[in-house]
Amino acid sequence: MNYNVDHIDDLIGKYLAGEAAKDEILFIESWVNENETNRKHLDQCKLIFDKTFHARDLQEFDTDAAWLKLRSKLHAGSKTVPFHARKSEQQFWLRIAASVIVVLGIGFFAYQWINSAGKSMEVVAQKETKADTLPDGSGVFLNKKTELAYTYNKKEKNHVVKLKGEAYFNIHHDDEKTFIIDAEGVFIRDIGTSFNVKAYPDDNTVEVVVEEGKVMFYTDTDSGIFLSAKGKGIYNKTTKTFTIEQPEENVLAYKTKFFSFSDTDLRTAVEALNNVYDKKIILGENLYNCRLTVSFNQEDIDEIAAVMAETLGLTLKNSANEIRLEGQGCER
Repeated sequence: MNYNVDHIDDLIGKYLAGEAAKDEILFIESWVNENETNRKHLDQCKLIFDKTFHARDLQEFDTDAAWLKLRSKLHAGSKTVPFHARKSEQQFWLRIAASVIVVLGIGFFAYQWINSAGKSMEVVAQKETKADTLPDGSGVFLNKKTELAYTYNKKEKNHVVKLKGEAYFNIHHDDEKTFIIDAEGVFIRDIGTSFNVKAYPDDNTVEVVVEEGKVMFYTDTDSGIFLSAKGKGIYNKTTKTFTIEQPEENVLAYKTKFFSFSDTDLRTAVEALNNVYDKKIILGENLYNCRLTVSFNQEDIDEIAAVMAETLGLTLKNSANEIRLEGQGCER
């Protein structure tokens, strides 16, 4: 097939974009091998093509205004620039300039879309706990029956997590960006920290326990409280008030499977275990006030129940879904 050399730049464009047909590729390669001038021309085209499509530092600009400005120059130029032997080369560079504007404009909006749409995430843990990493690098561990939705607003530089349930956050802190947990209108703002949030919709409270660092705990109408490491804050949904308390020893047991009981009544200990394990321990009422000092670290619930029974002299009845502990009771 014969090709007009005046349109060589159109063929080069298709060749570099990978859109040329087999016969067009053969023609370009033959044309390039004719002389060094043709080879240099192809190299210049390739350099501009590569720079255009691999540009990383995209800037915001008005693509319509830029195109109109370029088009007006092209139009004016068509009246004053005389025709000569290098017309096709001039037209090629003008087409390249226009292509740069169009491609960068498309690239910019694609970049914006990727940054806004790519930095969103949903995590759900229903019957089992789940560990994950948010798009900003922060670690999160979800308790059972928990839903989390993460979004990042690039313009406002805000990371926002909507939480229903309980989750532990290890924040990848950035002083130039804010990280906020939204628990149905109750907010926890990170100030460089690791913390646990318990906010089940059916509960009357939202609880925050800070392991490291500090957080702000507040609502739209109440400036709330600051919490530091080892501090616990509670928001009462009915009274709309904040209080500060000492955190329980086993608040993170759902994550770590580590339990520490120090002269703890058996009823409280069993409640803590039943909140983590699917297989439940059932106590006889006369055992509620028995007290226990022991620690467990990732043991199976059957092993834990056996240790409790042996320690307190109780009888144990094990079935598929529950473990019953019975005995004479304990003196106070």
